[in-house]
Amino acid sequence: MIPKIAFVNTAHYSFDDRVFYHQALSLQKNGYEVFIISSKHEVDKIVEGIVIKSFNDSKLSQKNKITKITTLLKQINPTIVFCDSPLSVFATRNYKSQTKQLKIIYDVTEWYPSKKNLNGLTTIRRIIKSLMLFSTYLLAGFITDNFIFGEYHKSLIYKTLFFWKKCIFLPYYPSLAYIENQPQNKIQNEVNLLYSGIINKDKGIDSIFSTLNEVIILCPSVIFNLNIIGNFPTNEDKIHFEQLKLNTPKNIIIKQINHLDFNEFCQTITEADLFFDLRRKDFENNYCLPIKLFYYIACGRPVIYSNLSAITRFIHNFNFGILIEPNDSKSIARYIYKCINNQDFYKEQCENALKASHNKYNWDLIEKRLLDFIQN
Repeated sequence: MIPKIAFVNTAHYSFDDRVFYHQALSLQKNGYEVFIISSKHEVDKIVEGIVIKSFNDSKLSQKNKITKITTLLKQINPTIVFCDSPLSVFATRNYKSQTKQLKIIYDVTEWYPSKKNLNGLTTIRRIIKSLMLFSTYLLAGFITDNFIFGEYHKSLIYKTLFFWKKCIFLPYYPSLAYIENQPQNKIQNEVNLLYSGIINKDKGIDSIFSTLNEVIILCPSVIFNLNIIGNFPTNEDKIHFEQLKLNTPKNIIIKQINHLDFNEFCQTITEADLFFDLRRKDFENNYCLPIKLFYYIACGRPVIYSNLSAITRFIHNFNFGILIEPNDSKSIARYIYKCINNQDFYKEQCENALKASHNKYNWDLIEKRLLDFIQN
């Protein structure tokens, strides 16, 4: 009998890059029957051999979400379930109580509680909700049989409290099959810059514009194309973005597009010459390892990132760009200036990025960890 594996996602979509394009496809290609359940949207079809049975939970209570997931798991009857959140763990545990052989694997990629869970609440309500969410976080760890961790800091509580449970580290590396390397551009006259993510102050949009205003002083004759892939959390964020654009010099051309699907995203980022991510260094940002960092270096281009503890702990030889304080616009501008005016330096940075991606930070190098973990 072919082993059945289900992914239960209440925090991610069916076609999430980590879930569908890497973990699920790897398992499917290696002989497993794979299913994906997501509560983020309604999909019922088979894609590349993976059965997707997802629904929209926007009008459902948590109890009804759990019931819906339990019903779908009964139809699938898997032997292993990957969960992406405490809620998906609880729903799978509800199903497990009705069957004897089932392993629950919690793939820990999110903070609970996170900032987005607490936005707009008063201090007292924030404290109460934080305690409730943290309790569910711990309960999910108690219920879970095994763990997959995408990064160090998010593993600490679980590895400390549930040290006897088996786990693996499976970082957010992309398969290089999805990213087609483009020849390096000569960037003396025109530079393509790219930022992808949430568009607001917290994620550094102000720092990006401040940097551009500084770099124009150093490179007044260069055309800068700033491509932004992402959405605005609130209408106020969109208004703020439009105000920033009004004060931008004419030789900075800004293009903003909404969230792209995975394949479009991988194609679009290969057109960039330099990548930006200047998010604020609060606790959550500082200790989260950015997924897109590894996609950017797979393009063979330098990256400009906030000097986050999660990055410096993980990458010891950061020689394919700079890690810097996000408000240090003058230093960032000088780095871009150096790339533009010293093509040998820029070429070296590009080559270092590509070498790091091929030698250390790609899915093909770690895929076997997942397969061995499941087989054992």
